[in-house]
Amino acid sequence: MPKKTVFLLVILALAAAAAEPTIAVVDFEAVNCDAGLARGVSELVRAGVVGIEGLRVIERAQLARIAEEQALALSGMVDEDTAAEVGGLVGADLVALGSVTEIDGAFTIGLRVVDVGTGEVLLGVSDTAGYEGWIPAKVRGLVESLADAAGILRSQLRTTPDEYLLGYSGAGAIVFHLAGDIHYLLLATGEGRRLTDDGLSWQSAISPDGRRLAFSSRRDGDLEIYVLELDTGETTQLTDNAVDDDAPSWDPDGERIAFHSLRDGNWEIYAVDLDTGDTARLTNDPAVDAYPAWSPDGRYIAFDSMRTSYTGGYEVYVMDSDGDEPTRLGAGANPEWSPDGDRIVFVRQGDGGGDLFLADPDGENVERLTYDGGAKRFPCFTGDGETVIYDDTHTDIFAFDRQTGDVYRVTWNGCVVPTWGPAAD
Repeated sequence: MPKKTVFLLVILALAAAAAEPTIAVVDFEAVNCDAGLARGVSELVRAGVVGIEGLRVIERAQLARIAEEQALALSGMVDEDTAAEVGGLVGADLVALGSVTEIDGAFTIGLRVVDVGTGEVLLGVSDTAGYEGWIPAKVRGLVESLADAAGILRSQLRTTPDEYLLGYSGAGAIVFHLAGDIHYLLLATGEGRRLTDDGLSWQSAISPDGRRLAFSSRRDGDLEIYVLELDTGETTQLTDNAVDDDAPSWDPDGERIAFHSLRDGNWEIYAVDLDTGDTARLTNDPAVDAYPAWSPDGRYIAFDSMRTSYTGGYEVYVMDSDGDEPTRLGAGANPEWSPDGDRIVFVRQGDGGGDLFLADPDGENVERLTYDGGAKRFPCFTGDGETVIYDDTHTDIFAFDRQTGDVYRVTWNGCVVPTWGPAAD
């Protein structure tokens, strides 16, 4: 196997970015919660950012004065362009903004960092507190994510959105979710580009020939599956109903796409023929069946299910591609096949969080790959089968080398939900 190299994509910034950059923290938006709580979260973020080496924080009073002069609402600012405008007026290089959303007593806190010069979101992280008393700890975690990325944010200032900072090189390409859109990244060169611009796209998969992209998006109100021609940008809507369709997976011939859907009142797995539009239901169980992954030979589909779970967690199943003979492999989620079809990688939860595991398609010969816990999700093999790419802690993408056990950081700016695919010729 060719030796993997660690490298950084060199990004040239303006001279102003070379100095210690400034960051402004605007008041967070309150969604279904008390505005005072959101303001308190903003102050916690602001206080935490003050302690980050290499960033200089602009006082809220200065922000408030400028916002008042320009007739802008400082509280609940959610639009990146407006936030960047306010940041520019106070001389900031970066603006941090976000929201606090309460749902059934749980509080989800989202934090975004925007480049004032370009209006681009450089970092997007979120976490959920099960009750109000946990909010300070969750905010500290989000600020730590910002601190970890502080040096990277400095280097990213005033770059184009097509540039990504890498810690890994390899063959093929990955697609991933960043700030509401799907992005495409060539692993050999670091060349990247945004594929969607609706801010509502989620999961994606590159076709076996590397020329098309299947992805889910809420651009029409609910999640539907679309297919994008990578060379022309032409997009075709593949599904159309009043409920969510998500998690597309190509068959090896590129003729059908498996996905999960709520169209029959429960999460089940379906497959649609790209030529005819005919859709077949592959699972039929009262429990959740989701996240299908087609085997390289097209004979089987691995998927998540809760049909026999005694703990309320997901388990990995494999079934025939027509839905027959579902077989339980064991506890785990987000299965993906190795290129030769001999192994399946998945995430299994433990006391320390989620780690990566491998198993044969019959569930035998289970092998643990990682031991550091965290919140690993959506693992996938690269084309040589020697590297597993995944996202961790809902913040960025990493690569695990199966030969050495080394972990490389692939992205640094809030990229999640990766899928590997071949690069088109």
